[in-house]
Amino acid sequence: HANKKIIFVDNLDELIEHKDIFILDLDDDEIKPDRIVKILEKDSTVRIIGVMNEIKKSLWEDYREAGCEIIYLRSSLIKNIDSILSKNN
Repeated sequence: HANKKIIFVDNLDELIEHKDIFILDLDDDEIKPDRIVKILEKDSTVRIIGVMNEIKKSLWEDYREAGCEIIYLRSSLIKNIDSILSKNN
């Protein structure tokens, strides 16, 4: 995935428009389902992937309904990064 530009941001205000995919830390207090909805309202083609330390079923459902394509455990994200990025080709 050498042609992919990957950036890490500390807060959602730093998100750059017109990107293909966002991987969001759903354990961050700033990230709520309504923020995900707002991101998708700006660009419905962006893919949103969530990560959590521990999957909490009630929160998982809220994030999925808001538009998270999939939610990974933080520990399994790196194992799945190739498949996540390859879907953007």
